[in-house]
Amino acid sequence: MDTTLFRKAKIGNLLIAQIYVDDIIFGATTERMCKEFPELMKGEFEMSMMGELKFFLGLQNIQKDDGIFIHQENTKNLFKRFRMDEARPMATPMHPSTIIDKD
Repeated sequence: MDTTLFRKAKIGNLLIAQIYVDDIIFGATTERMCKEFPELMKGEFEMSMMGELKFFLGLQNIQKDDGIFIHQENTKNLFKRFRMDEARPMATPMHPSTIIDKD
């Protein structure tokens, strides 16, 4: 169970917020919930809105009308810098407790 992931369901709509150190990313199924959440948080905590999500944990996020595109193009530079692009790839097994229930 991820203790830094929060969700709020309200009459068929959903808001999800992920907290990581001093960053919060969130999304919702309605624009109204997306506007209410930061106002609620600003009322409780000293914080500022930085705008649309572009990068998070090394992932570049591009939001389009037909969905969200997530990639790690900038990570290639790090691999080259530390010569990891010459390393052999290895599979990383997933621990069974990290399987996500679709319900």
